Amino acid sequence: MAAGKKYTGTGIPTHYECSLHGLLAKDHEPQLRTRLEALCGDTEAAHRELHHEISCIPCIETSIGPLRREDHVLRLRIELDPEDSLSAEKSTSSICLLGHPEPRSGRGASVRPIINAQVLSGSASASQLLSLLGYKFNSEFVRKGYWFLYRSSLKVVVSQIYRLQEQGNVQSVVPVDPSGNWLVQIVSEAMTQELVPRVCDQLEELKSLLEDYVELLVVDHAFLENKIPYS
Repeated sequence: MAAGKKYTGTGIPTHYECSLHGLLAKDHEPQLRTRLEALCGDTEAAHRELHHEISCIPCIETSIGPLRREDHVLRLRIELDPEDSLSAEKSTSSICLLGHPEPRSGRGASVRPIINAQVLSGSASASQLLSLLGYKFNSEFVRKGYWFLYRSSLKVVVSQIYRLQEQGNVQSVVPVDPSGNWLVQIVSEAMTQELVPRVCDQLEELKSLLEDYVELLVVDHAFLENKIPYS
């Protein structure tokens, strides 16, 4: 068995996620898919997407003041089998923490810290773990669509977002956008800080290759702040 990597000093290094986002009109989706097939492989290169994400917030509200910034939303991400969405055995779960995005405007992508931990014993155990950590349910959505992998590192997700009419029931979904528009996201693998400039360049390259089909943008960092929606 290979020895685990050891870190010294301040501990495990921070990893970052780089991303671009765009909105695609319903009528333009077939052309974008054809373009992605040409860039990433043939029709067999597309992977179906069925993603259930639950956001959780602390059970105890931190008093107003500087310490509130240390409160974060935790996300339970459940990847479901599109052929059998009710099968717990065919699903994979992870708990994700997205940090505050970089405010600098010079980047060619949105950049934010990320910690992602896979839960090996299913979504029910993940929910119990979040409860033990002092978190409670806040909101949820389902994402349906497909994704391609570009250059083995950039995931291009073309999907539609659904809300759940009944909490936790993925069979009760209805589209958030009845007009049928698609959300396009290009998301990198998590990486150390020194790799961020190179990955941003790769995102710019892919953005230019898709510019005739969809406008991909850097989301304003204010919209990506991981703030707790205390009422």
